[in-house]
Amino acid sequence: MSQAMTRGEVQDLVGKFAAENPKYRDALLKDPKGTIEKQLNTKLGGTKVVAVADTADTVHVVIPYAAPEGELSDADLEKVAGGKQDIQAECTALALGGAAAGNTVTQINL
Repeated sequence: MSQAMTRGEVQDLVGKFAAENPKYRDALLKDPKGTIEKQLNTKLGGTKVVAVADTADTVHVVIPYAAPEGELSDADLEKVAGGKQDIQAECTALALGGAAAGNTVTQINL
């Protein structure tokens, strides 16, 4: 049985792979959406994906989306996750350092 990953879990996984694999990092910078779709074996639909790389003298700060009053925030949506936009991905124990038996994410070898 696969378990849906939250946006934060996907970001953590992608960041881990990018830090450990220079070819993956390059592919992510060139085509972030396509690389993540291939890795998770899913389509992200109309979701825009932008990849930027920190350097020795530049740090990027990501400011989370703040929903207008009356709308659910990303954190609230993750608590009640369900429906069409869920990212169904399975993570291998190898990909997560042995922590996730029964889940699988495709590690892309470039």
